Amino acid sequence: MRRLSVTSTGFGLAAAAAGCYGVGVVLGYRLLVVVAVGMLAMLAVGVIPLTVRPSVALSRLVSPDRVGVGEPALGRLDVRNLSRWPSPGFTAVDLIGGEALSLNVRPLAGRGRRTLHYPVLAHRRGRHRLGPLTVERRDALGLFAWRQRQTDDGVLWVHPRVHRMGALPVGIVPDYEGRTTEHARLGTVTFSSLREYVPGDDPRQIHWRTTARTGHLIVREHIDTMEPTTTVVLDTRDHVLPPDAFEDAVELAASVVRAVEVAGRPAALHVLGQPPAETIAFGAQGFLDRLALARRSADPDPLRLLETVERVPAGGALVVITGAAGAAVLGRLAEQRRRFASVVVVALDPDGSAGGVQRRPGLAVLTARSAAEGVAAWRRMISGEVG
Repeated sequence: MRRLSVTSTGFGLAAAAAGCYGVGVVLGYRLLVVVAVGMLAMLAVGVIPLTVRPSVALSRLVSPDRVGVGEPALGRLDVRNLSRWPSPGFTAVDLIGGEALSLNVRPLAGRGRRTLHYPVLAHRRGRHRLGPLTVERRDALGLFAWRQRQTDDGVLWVHPRVHRMGALPVGIVPDYEGRTTEHARLGTVTFSSLREYVPGDDPRQIHWRTTARTGHLIVREHIDTMEPTTTVVLDTRDHVLPPDAFEDAVELAASVVRAVEVAGRPAALHVLGQPPAETIAFGAQGFLDRLALARRSADPDPLRLLETVERVPAGGALVVITGAAGAAVLGRLAEQRRRFASVVVVALDPDGSAGGVQRRPGLAVLTARSAAEGVAAWRRMISGEVG
């Protein structure tokens, strides 16, 4: 796509020239006519430099394509002159999340190449579109602009900040009936089956009675049939979490899930109003991508959070991150203690009291005004402090 357009400055100058010429002719002011002719001459001269247009090919690479808020990515712009004649200088304009980034490219020799490196700063969480990347030339007065689109759009994922915090202790609840799941791991205390011995097996697991009967070494195989999962539920209702508090809630959700993964345990994330098919369609590859896509929802239903929690598979620990929760909601969440080993509610309220930890029957309630206070309250809870 190549396009020559008149800028707002050019339109303003053309309108002024027309006005001066009209007033000068009607009222007989020759000076205004001369001024109008001068303005038209400026327009004619301004378009001349743009008749020399660069014949170049541009390619852009931003690495890494996934960063955290405030973390820089590195952009690389490769410029190649397709002509055997020297190319005039131009401006490469890239759009990053709708914000323009301009790079000045000096004249290139015939068939010449040049590589430019530039920082790409991500200040807002989200899935940001990169591009289109365009070549742009303007005259000295900024009256005309010539643009040529060079590349297709790209994507930069900006993840929420992740705070360092400990994982919530979750005990293992073994199933002594020997039932298995697809996520069961070998080597724990629950008997599953008998199999032939292979080098490296623990000799203490040899089943001597079966070995004597078969004439081959047979060992007992044990699995963990119920590995504890920490389930994080993020509330997105806009009447519960204002914009700033919602960003803090997203950071806390990311921090809790990351802490569980660092501890080597499974974690599950549920975001209200975020269909899994939608995140897949956007190319999300993990929980941080999903949280980058998280948006506040205009859902007035006060029971939506409780309905989501009820649909979460039972077992392990439950962490609910929401806004200021009333006694009725806390009471309903406390009932989830029958389905989970532990229940934690993180209540973010920018206008509330300072962060604290309260133990209630069936659950722990962490109150905070910001993500930083929430992290501090979480650490106090892990260490056993209350207040």
